[in-house]
Amino acid sequence: MAKTSRWIWGLAVALVVIGSVSGGFWYSDKNNSLTGAVVVYPEPRELAAFTLTDGEEQPFTQQNLQGHWSLVFVGYTFCPDICPTTLADLSRIYPELTAISDKTQVIFVSADPARDTPERLKAYTHYFNPNFITVTAEHDELMPAVQQLGLIYGIFDRDADNYLVDHSASVALVNPKGQLHASFRPDFDEQSAMPLVNGPELVKNFSAIVARWRD
Repeated sequence: MAKTSRWIWGLAVALVVIGSVSGGFWYSDKNNSLTGAVVVYPEPRELAAFTLTDGEEQPFTQQNLQGHWSLVFVGYTFCPDICPTTLADLSRIYPELTAISDKTQVIFVSADPARDTPERLKAYTHYFNPNFITVTAEHDELMPAVQQLGLIYGIFDRDADNYLVDHSASVALVNPKGQLHASFRPDFDEQSAMPLVNGPELVKNFSAIVARWRD
């Protein structure tokens, strides 16, 4: 079974940690309502302008994040394991997430624009949940947009017929002001040895974050 490389997952976690402690401290959780599976940035981080394309072939920019709690995951439709598992998990907990905030949206970012056409992306995400949003762009626009979310990806053998894309397995959280607010970190599942985000913990942490949110 092909899996996201441990090194790229580790690098993605390092980017999140560096970004969080650079603000001065880890998130203080006096009520013990947050678990170690989430990192909340001491100061939400502004996002630079970007323009991606959604499954309807319409522009998707930072303006589309305004007024929403956005959970953002990077992957690709040919992914054999992490992407379908994570999207299925997010779909499973989606009713709980939207019950916490009806402004919640899930965004799947494809790191494989050469193969993931808007039509393919739309069909793929709709299989898991018709409410999920899907976006992509050419790498010169896509890479910086992904990296500023504390996510990462890499393609190392594009000449192969069935190349794989290494990508982080974290889920970034953007707040209703369009700022990077937190990152839900994965852990390696003992049975599959894949880095996967824990759905129930994500729900718990998301609920605590939203409860503390002040416009």
